[in-house]
Amino acid sequence: MIYLDNNATTRVLPEVLEAMLPYLREEYGNPSTGYPLGRRAKAAVDRAREQVAALIGAAPGEIVFTGCGTEADNTAIASALAAFPDRRHLVLSAVEHSAMVGFAKAVHPEVELTELPVDAGGRIDLDRFRAALRPDTALASVMWANNETGICQPVAEAAALAHEAGVLFHTDAVNAVGKVPVTIAGFDYLSLSGHKFHAPKGVGALFVREGAPFRPLLVGGGQEGGRRAGTEAVAQIVALGAAAEAAAVRLANDCQHETARLRDRLQAALSAALDGLHLNGDPAHRLPNTLHLSIDRVPAGDLLLLAAERGLAIASGSACSTGKREPSRIMKAMGHSDERALSSIRISLSSLNTEEEIDEAARTLIACIEKIRSLRPEGGPVVVAG
Repeated sequence: MIYLDNNATTRVLPEVLEAMLPYLREEYGNPSTGYPLGRRAKAAVDRAREQVAALIGAAPGEIVFTGCGTEADNTAIASALAAFPDRRHLVLSAVEHSAMVGFAKAVHPEVELTELPVDAGGRIDLDRFRAALRPDTALASVMWANNETGICQPVAEAAALAHEAGVLFHTDAVNAVGKVPVTIAGFDYLSLSGHKFHAPKGVGALFVREGAPFRPLLVGGGQEGGRRAGTEAVAQIVALGAAAEAAAVRLANDCQHETARLRDRLQAALSAALDGLHLNGDPAHRLPNTLHLSIDRVPAGDLLLLAAERGLAIASGSACSTGKREPSRIMKAMGHSDERALSSIRISLSSLNTEEEIDEAARTLIACIEKIRSLRPEGGPVVVAG
């Protein structure tokens, strides 16, 4: 299989797996205990905290381990709202992850949401962002990079504007950390998730700037300095630290430029062989690993099924639920039609992909697209390829 769905999840690196295995075997101690087995587990957690902090330029004490990026996002909102009980307004971009919008609507229905529109390139307008900030705004949040399109937002500039207005700022950097250099300068909160950069699923972190308001989402024991109750998942945390250290090395070696070269090689091959391809989002502001395309007369669901049969894993720009295809809300927020949204695909690389894989992926996609088009005459009904 050629795996090109790395914005969904990534393969665990061999060195990351090796780092975590002892903590699933002989080093199984609880970090809260005082005997040597527990103290070694605590030392491993402390070391991982240092590794994660180093990746984003934070102090170790500013890192709170979580179970996932969603928990980190939820915690940032909960902390801001708890800090300012008289502020019941949030500013989010229209392309935020559902972990932000969904939590606010489900848990805090009394809160007013301002969802900032994006332009055709998928980016917010900073003047509109400034204008949306109010005296009763508890938190503004703009994601660093969209998980679907890969489009990156002007988060540093947005953070500065938020602080000028006396508003806390959070960025969901889940799909940016490990892919591009990320620093915490100017942010109050930043979310990340290990499985997006070659750690296992089930572990993430929230950066909390020293002095920023914080309220635990999970309450119970005193773990994580009283900031997140529950016995630490030592093996996963160790893996997150190892993955962060590996990511720092890759980024120091400019791995993102090689990934972008392979992405562009794939795009060029598809464009040379096929008509009706449309690049979605601003090409000057996207992750180096992400290619988001809409393809005329090719339903994305059909293409994914046929590509999978031929050993290629990619993703759709539309969410499929119980057999019903719905247009991507991200594509709709960018002003695209249902037809274009339903024909959109996401191809996301990692530094593990090779040039040979990219060339084979291009051949596979071209063959699949040509087959689907042959079964679906222009203007005719949608058929499910097989």
